[in-house]
Formats: sequence, C-alpha cells, structure tokens
Amino acid sequence: MNPREVQLNPPGFPYTTAEHPISQDEPYTFEEFANQPEYIQVNRGLVQKFSLYLPKQFIHVDVATGTGLVPKLIIENSQETGRRGNILGVDPNPASLNIAVRTTPYVEDIKVMYILGLGQELQKLLSGRIPKDGVNSVSIHDALHEIEGLKDKKDVLAGMVDILKPGGVLSFNSAFTTFGMEPNSFAWGRWKSNAFKNLGGKKDKTAEYIKIHTPEEYRQMIEDVGLVVVHQARNVVNLSKAALEGISRYPRFIEGVFGDMIDQEKYSLQQKSEALISALKNVELIPRGWYEIIARKPLASLAIAA
Repeated sequence: MNPREVQLNPPGFPYTTAEHPISQDEPYTFEEFANQPEYIQVNRGLVQKFSLYLPKQFIHVDVATGTGLVPKLIIENSQETGRRGNILGVDPNPASLNIAVRTTPYVEDIKVMYILGLGQELQKLLSGRIPKDGVNSVSIHDALHEIEGLKDKKDVLAGMVDILKPGGVLSFNSAFTTFGMEPNSFAWGRWKSNAFKNLGGKKDKTAEYIKIHTPEEYRQMIEDVGLVVVHQARNVVNLSKAALEGISRYPRFIEGVFGDMIDQEKYSLQQKSEALISALKNVELIPRGWYEIIARKPLASLAIAA
C-alpha cells in the first residue's frame, strides 16, 4: 500500500501515516474544536439531509476531511438507515489524518480510506479507487474558505463535480462567510481586540484582508461548476466557552485572528493561542452563523436538454 494512503481495516491493524508520524498529544490541531457538541451537531444535521439522496449502497468522497468528522457522521447515519458503502477522505494535513485514522470506528458495512493530498488533485489521488462513472456524493465541510483565491476554490469544486456521477450530490458548509459573525459581530470584534491587548499588540491598518465571501457568492461558485442547488440554509449556533477555547488552538484560526496585528510574527503560536483563551475570561458563549448547501449534478438527459 502507498504510504500516502491509509485503509481502515478490522481492529488490530496498525493505523499509521507512515510518511509523517505525528505525536498523538499534538496540542495545536482542529481536533478539540471538531469534538465540540455544537460543531458536531451542525454537521450532523447536514449529513442527515444529504444522506436522503444516497442509495442503499453508496460511495462518498469527503474533501478536506480533517480529523474525519464527516466520515464518522456518515457511518453513524448509515447504521441508522441500513446503508452500506465506501468513504474516501482526502486531506493535505498528515496530523489531522493521523487523528482521523485512530478515531474512526470500524464498521463492517462501511469501508473507509484516508488519503493524503490536495483537493485540487482528486482525479490523480482517486484514480483506480472509484468507478469510472463517478461517486454518489462528495462533501467539503468548513474548508472551502481556507483555499486561497477564487480560481482555486472553483478548481476544487470543479474537480469534485468531475468525480460525481449524474444525479449525485455535493454537500458544502462554512462558518466563514460574511454571515458567520452576523449573529453578534460586536462579540467577535471585542474578543479579537482583547486578545490583541493581551499581547500588547495594535492593529495594522495597512494589512491586506483575506477575502470573506458572501453566502450568495458561494452559491454562485457551486452553480458555476454545473450543479443545481436543492437545499440551502443559514443556521445560528451558540458556541460555548469550551468550543471557543477549542478553536483558539487551531493554527489556521489563530493565524487569521492575528493576521493584521503589527509585529505578530514576534509571537509564537502558543502565545497567540493563550492570548485568545485569556480574552475569554468573561465570555460564556458567542453565536456563529453557518451557511450550508446541497447541490445536485444534473442527469445526463437533463443536461442535454438544457
């Protein structure tokens, strides 16, 4: 087996990403936040919705699978609905995949494989592992916003559509749209400001901001690659202090918060993380907005007619 691929086999198989051994007590990963009830529930709800479009025997590809939450939720749902299938999770972060491998349960009717690689490389990564006519469903949850550049985002979506069979569905969500902070933008701004103060830092007014897309822009991206939106929703989720502390230990979130602080490079990841957590002293929860979409690939006959 290629060392970039990890198959989940029955208990006793030595799960490992051989190329990149990672300590199991790594403190700065997405794992802590991914284990929070609020985060799990918002993704569980979307999995339950798109699973209604799956046949009894399915093949699913989860792009930017991270620590494997979506595959775990599909396994959970499949056990409840009597479905069988294969799940392939793709992610470029070996630390996250290592966590996914050791925390994904073995279920006889569901085969899971995690593959190290980029979403832009789906055709190459999945060659020979999926049917030529495509898979039943694909997903990218809380990750598309992390791909820099509009072209790269569209390239990833186009690659997902390419491996999707006609009639198959794509599942997408993100807490990082312009809707994300709308439920209480003041609370998010105050948390950031207090974290800056904890480090004695000041805002760099000349810093370039990372583009944050609107929900409508994400919908347009998905429609532009040839899919038809069959479901969209905006959900408000109250993130507890534990969840906020969890996201404060995720490197990409930390980097995003302090990206426009003067001399931010002088401070370590640990110092920034601790500054964020300390700034939560009097905070109990902050609401966050999630935007979600399910879109379907037209059947060949419908596409020709169009």
